[in-house]
Amino acid sequence: MRLSMLKTAVDTLRRHANRPFGRVLLVSMAVLIVLGIVFRIAAPFMISTLVVRESMENSVSQWTGHNATIGEVSRIRFWPHPEVTLTDVTIHRDTGKGEKTLAKIAELSATFDLGKALLGRPVFENFHLTNAHVTLTRTRTGGLEWTNGGLLMEAIAHVGQANGGQRLDADRDAPIGEMQVTNGTIEIVNETDGHSMQFDAINGTMDWPELSGAVDINAETIFRGRKIALDVSTSQPLLLLGGRGGQFRGLASTDIGLASFNGMASFSLRGYFSGDAELRTSDMPAALRWLDIDPALADGLFSASATAKIIADRDDLRFENLSLGLNDEHATGLLEVDTPTQGQPRLSGTLAFDHIDFLRLLKSMEPAIGDDDDGRIPPLVKRLELDLRLSARTAALGAVQLQDVALGLMNVGQQFRLDILDGNMQPGRLTGRVNTIREDERDAVAIRLSLRGADFAAIARQFNMTGPVPATQGTFDLSLDLPRPLNRDAWNAAVGTMQFNSGAGRLDGLNLSTIRQLAGQKSYFALGEASNGSLEFESIKASAVVHDGIADIREAQITGTNDVVTMTGAVPLVNRSFALSATVAPKAGTDKPLHFFIGGAWPSPVFWPTAAPGQKPGE
Repeated sequence: MRLSMLKTAVDTLRRHANRPFGRVLLVSMAVLIVLGIVFRIAAPFMISTLVVRESMENSVSQWTGHNATIGEVSRIRFWPHPEVTLTDVTIHRDTGKGEKTLAKIAELSATFDLGKALLGRPVFENFHLTNAHVTLTRTRTGGLEWTNGGLLMEAIAHVGQANGGQRLDADRDAPIGEMQVTNGTIEIVNETDGHSMQFDAINGTMDWPELSGAVDINAETIFRGRKIALDVSTSQPLLLLGGRGGQFRGLASTDIGLASFNGMASFSLRGYFSGDAELRTSDMPAALRWLDIDPALADGLFSASATAKIIADRDDLRFENLSLGLNDEHATGLLEVDTPTQGQPRLSGTLAFDHIDFLRLLKSMEPAIGDDDDGRIPPLVKRLELDLRLSARTAALGAVQLQDVALGLMNVGQQFRLDILDGNMQPGRLTGRVNTIREDERDAVAIRLSLRGADFAAIARQFNMTGPVPATQGTFDLSLDLPRPLNRDAWNAAVGTMQFNSGAGRLDGLNLSTIRQLAGQKSYFALGEASNGSLEFESIKASAVVHDGIADIREAQITGTNDVVTMTGAVPLVNRSFALSATVAPKAGTDKPLHFFIGGAWPSPVFWPTAAPGQKPGE
């Protein structure tokens, strides 16, 4: 097939060659080919390396506005396209106190137009930088101080928007082409505090055909020992470089996570963002250490992910349509961060979780409620005001499971508050509050809990509690104040009140008939010896006043079917020991009341039969 096509083409040329026009065409083509070959052969002798070097120095200076020096021209080739390679390239600026090096490039290659080079005015594009070290200074206003006038700054100053792209006058436009980087380094120095960060082993390409066009960057780099893959593009690069808003799409990924953004952005100090963003990490402690953040801030958090529409403008950062994943927990909602120039930043919004762990939530708030003074945990919540509304389908309070929970979380003016607005315990309803107290020279944490209509036997089973537990529905109210910081000593200093009331039910593992029998036979006996039955009761009422971590039971009464049991005594909050005086009095009949001292530790206390209060032994 190809031979047939070639034969046809040759025959066509022969026919046209016999015509006057055809002969002219063939001669012209031959002359052009010969001239091209001669041009390529003679070009190395016609183009001065000194001219090329000076032109490159001038070109870099024109682009950046800074001085450029080149060691030597190591190679010029003309096939398959003209290209020059230069070594030991330095870009520096005059600071008034001497020269400051902005960039050092071991080897710089670029293509150029052969015709313009022969005229002594080569124009370079498609650059390749090898072993380049670039230093950027971040100014106090948030900009990068690298260029000082020049073609780039001129283009940035006069660029305009145009239908999702950018508009630039033809006389200010210029070709750039593709820029390749091999083993590059970028160091960014903060002018305010002198701190710096460095990106090493940069390898990749930047495709920027011309100043007025779009930019695509694909590269890899190493930051703090971890490799990052970058995929960045923008249709408005000059607008972004000038601190104005422009379209931006970026993806940065590592072995432990990724970050992406697609939308409108401005990278000035008080810039703005509006677009879709995603953050994801499979190893939160490693990510925080990599970013030089104490991992204690996210203690117990191993993986995290977030997707949202980000809207940021000056002092406000808003996360709309937020989808948040924390370990195996997931939430959706809206968050807003206010970062005023004066005062503390503020985080507010609403989040709906599938599941919340109350104890983990309180632990994460430990610096706020515990007042961590040894500095081990960075007091993030002390430096951040909170106003959050949280909800969850299920929640865990230790072993207790709740449903349809609503919470309020506030941290304003160094005062922290966690409100349990609602929580169902099937049956039962839990409400309460945990908040700090700073008044009348008190620095404490107040705990208020109210439980209504709860099944206390079911709660006991969830906590794996043993011993007699009332199988009944009732109410429990707790009010405690504990000094800060929260530790064992704080619980030993707790003050407050407790109250418990219930309707009818039973106490399994407590047989009053056996207790009466043992009281007549033994001077003391263990509860386990009288656990062969149940105590049916009509109601329970109990209240206590807490002082120095000990609950002083002022009144506790179990009204049974035939007897009334009353108790007074002391129960420490931090262990299972207790000391109680108890009386078992029949409602009717001739049986005398029984009096006991009950001591030891739950669930195996010991009963000592005693005389009635005020009665002498033997009476």
